[in-house]
Amino acid sequence: MKRYFSRFTLVEMLTVIAIISILAGIVIPVVIVAQESGRETEAKSDITALLTALKQLDTDYGKMLKKSSSNYKIGDKNVSLSNSDVLSSSGTTSSGTNSLATIPAGTSANAQEVYDAMIAELSTPKNKEFTSSNPVSVNLRKKVYLEPKKGFDPTKEYNDENNLPYLWRDPWGNPYTVYIKITKDGIIKLPDTNKTIAADAAVYSFGPNGTDDKGCNKSLDGCIYTSDDANHRLHDDIASWNM
Repeated sequence: MKRYFSRFTLVEMLTVIAIISILAGIVIPVVIVAQESGRETEAKSDITALLTALKQLDTDYGKMLKKSSSNYKIGDKNVSLSNSDVLSSSGTTSSGTNSLATIPAGTSANAQEVYDAMIAELSTPKNKEFTSSNPVSVNLRKKVYLEPKKGFDPTKEYNDENNLPYLWRDPWGNPYTVYIKITKDGIIKLPDTNKTIAADAAVYSFGPNGTDDKGCNKSLDGCIYTSDDANHRLHDDIASWNM
């Protein structure tokens, strides 16, 4: 009795491969878009949590940063302040003292350390590294305002290299940028942009491209770098004032 085996012809195999390629071309972009959407949702949730923590700190102590000598500090790190972007309550530029804190201010190692110290003050205030050297702190009662991210080890120093990735980085691995108005007049002129917002604190993520666009996003009106309009199509930051 003869047996007959079915074999794919070359044409049939190429047809199957072509179909699989087409399906992959349809499915993979959808999966990527869904993943990116999930990260953006996570970033918005983090931003809300950070602002809530800062507002609760302000409610309890009447301030979000503490002044030590002539500088505002978090832990033993100096906070960067600016007066060139400050507006008074009447909407005119203030010539008074520095009043807008930016955390972190740039990409230097010290700037990152200021951000990490701020997160530590909010999320792990009893951490031995944060308390042992008697740092400057608003949170004297050592209350947890912000739950540490999953993976954070409270038995180690908050700035241990194994803990740094869990000190509230955005879903793309960058620290969030935080603006805190020292004068607390309810108005923040966002640095290097054409926007002014009603707030004493604001937070934004660099977004998927990991580039600091000062909170600007190509899909939003009125949020384009005044000094970099030509590149506004690349802006993808996620900001508290645009959520």
